Formats: sequence, C-alpha cells, structure tokens
Amino acid sequence: MEKLGKGENLSERVLERIQKSILNREYLPGELLPSEKEMAETFGVGKSSIREAIKMLQVLGIAESAQGKGTFLREAVGPQILRPLLYDLMLQQSTAHELYEFRLMFDVAYHYLAAEKATEGDKRLARQRFAEYKSLFEMNLPVAEADIAFHKVILEATRNPFIVKVGMLIMELCDPYFQGSDAIHDEKVMRCHEEILDIFCTGNTANLENAIKGSMSTFKTILNKVY
Repeated sequence: MEKLGKGENLSERVLERIQKSILNREYLPGELLPSEKEMAETFGVGKSSIREAIKMLQVLGIAESAQGKGTFLREAVGPQILRPLLYDLMLQQSTAHELYEFRLMFDVAYHYLAAEKATEGDKRLARQRFAEYKSLFEMNLPVAEADIAFHKVILEATRNPFIVKVGMLIMELCDPYFQGSDAIHDEKVMRCHEEILDIFCTGNTANLENAIKGSMSTFKTILNKVY
C-alpha cells in the first residue's frame, strides 16, 4: 500500500484510507481494526496520526473501542454520522424555493417506493398515525409531531436504510417549519394527507405528486415567510 506524504494532513488522509478500506470490504462491520502499530507501518505515519483518525471514526459513530481488545467497526452507525451534513445544509445560503424543491423531490420518490413495498402491518400503522393526526387537527391542537409520526411510518416502509437515514435528516432540517404549521390549520392539507394515506394503502400512485404538493402547501407558505 502506498505510503502517505509528509506534507499532507496525515490524520485526515489516514481516515480517507480507512474509509476506502471499509468500502472495499477490507475492514468488515463488527471486526477488530488493525492495531495502531500495524496501521502506522502500513501507512508509513506515526501512531499519533493513526490515533487522531480513529478518534474521528469514533466521533462519527463508525468505530468504538473496547478496553483491552482494541477498536471495532460498528455493525451499524447512529444518526450522528449525518450531523456534519445537517449543519452544512443549515448554513447553506439557499432560497425558500430550493429547500421546497429538495424536500418535494425526495418525498415524491420515497412515497412511490413505500407504496410499492408496504405490508399490511405498515398500512395498519399508517392508518393509526393518520387517525391520531386528524383527531388533533379537528380539535385545533398542535399537529406537527403527529404529522411527522405519520410520514415516518411511510418513510420506514421503504425498508431502505439509505433512504430512511436521509429522510430523517430532511425531517430534522425542516423541523422548525413543521412546528410553525401548528398555527395554520388547513383543510386542503388534511385532505391531501388523507389522499397520501389512500395511495400508500392501495398502491395506486396516479395522483401522488399532486397529493404531496398539496400536503406541503403549509410548509411552503411558512418557508416563504421565513426566507
């Protein structure tokens, strides 16, 4: 394996090499990583650079240390892996329309997949979450949390960990605007959510994009006020 150059940011380059090794399946989930000494010899760097790279992996939730044993790759990573991306998105000088486009594109795509994969259990849970959402709406009570819970059922029905994690990231990014929707009770939005439920349960996606757009009209209104 090629040694790392002296003028480079060595710990970051070591991290990149470890990540490539994970992608290439040289290091497998749940397995012990090579020791600091072995990695230092492999990459031609000091142990301190290896140690810093391992700390970065731990912060990202990719690796964990076991006292007296060494450092293992985790078999699954926690949501902290997406934190840097979330902060980057928060800092983007985007317009309301760009954020709306981003969420619309993603929501339409995952709803298609969810409708295709939905089980009877998924449909039953979606009906339950929608009933809770609608009940709060009819009592003129805050609905944001119930709205998110309803959409999470559909998101998780995709059974695709990549889609679920990115979807949860988008929900977190949009959370302040979801909370703002509690002040706006819109009958059209509720009807569109009911249509989304029907699409999810029947698998008939003919009018999906229009239903998603209608369900996001309050979100779009709040975005335009904030930006």
